[in-house]
Amino acid sequence: MFETLLKYFQGSPLSLWGPFFVLVLCGLGLPVPEDIVLVTAGALGVIDGRHWIEVSGLMYAGVMLGDSTVFLSGRFFGARIRGSRWFQGYFSEKKQTKVENLFHRYHSWVLFVGRFLPGLRSPIFFTAGSTRVKYWKFFLLDGLAALISVPFFVWLGHWLWIKFQDDIVQLARVLSQTQAYTLLGGLLLGSVLVLAILIEVRHVRAKRRHQDE
Repeated sequence: MFETLLKYFQGSPLSLWGPFFVLVLCGLGLPVPEDIVLVTAGALGVIDGRHWIEVSGLMYAGVMLGDSTVFLSGRFFGARIRGSRWFQGYFSEKKQTKVENLFHRYHSWVLFVGRFLPGLRSPIFFTAGSTRVKYWKFFLLDGLAALISVPFFVWLGHWLWIKFQDDIVQLARVLSQTQAYTLLGGLLLGSVLVLAILIEVRHVRAKRRHQDE
C-alpha cells in the first residue's frame, strides 16, 4: 500500500494534497489504513523539501475534515441513513453493538479512543453525531487523539524515507514490522492520557464537593 501511494503521488501535481484527500475519504470509510497514508505523506514531505511539522498540519486538517463530515452526517441525517440498505451493509449489526457497548462503558471518552480503533472509528463518530453529542466535545476529544497519532506517523514516514529511500523494499518491510507496535503504542499512550484526565476531573469534582460542604 505504501509503495502504491508513493508511486501514485510522487512527482504528481497533487503531491501532498493527494494524501490529504485520501485522509478525508478515510474518515468517510475508505478502506485504506490511515497510518500508511500519513507515513506516505511524511516521505513525500522529504521529497518536496517540507518540514514534517508543516506536513503534519496539513494532514491533521484532512483527518479532522473527514471525521467531522462523518459526525455531522450522523447529526443531520442519522435517522434516515440508519434505515438504508447501504448503512446496514457498511455498519454491520455487530459493529453497531460494539459501538453502543463502548459508549455505554466509556461515554464521550470513546471519541478519544476511537481514533486508535480503525474498524470502529467511523461508526463511533457517526453514532456520536446521531446521539446528539456536542460538536465541540467531539472535536476536542478526537482532535486531541489526532494530535498524538498524526504527527507521529508523519514523522515516522519522514524518518524512514531519509534512512531507506534507496531501498523501497526494505522501507516497506520495516514499516510492516513496526506498524502493529506503533498502533499499540499510540493506543497505550492515548489510554494513559485519558486515565490522567479522568483522575484530574474526579479530583476537581471531589474538591468542589468538599468546598460546597
